[in-house]
Amino acid sequence: MGSLRGRLALLWASAALFPSAAMAEVCDKVRPLWSPSSGPASAWDELIALSSLPITLSLSALTILALLTRWRLLAAVTALLWAGLATIVAYDNYGPILDDVRYFAIKEGCIGSPHLFIALAIAICAGMIYGALRHRS
Repeated sequence: MGSLRGRLALLWASAALFPSAAMAEVCDKVRPLWSPSSGPASAWDELIALSSLPITLSLSALTILALLTRWRLLAAVTALLWAGLATIVAYDNYGPILDDVRYFAIKEGCIGSPHLFIALAIAICAGMIYGALRHRS
């Protein structure tokens, strides 16, 4: 616990003494391709960034496969995976009262709110559950 306190104290002290350098370093870690000239990231930017992750693309392919084959078990598994991804994204952003890196990244504007992505993942999850439980005639 002592080393964690030391790192946090060092991060806060460096942010107080050199705020632009500390924040720029945080944004380089979180979003390497973001530039301050493009302005603060919005929820739509965060939706695009999270939707282009490999896990999201593979879950999208699994969702399409489940819809095309109409396998109930595959639809249920896909729904659980989407729910797990939404939970992980929510916990990562709002976990133990926002870690310092996430706090400074939000303050600098290099990451936006993940609410749109979480809503999209929950909507896909609900649709897959409905498809898995719907009576087939």
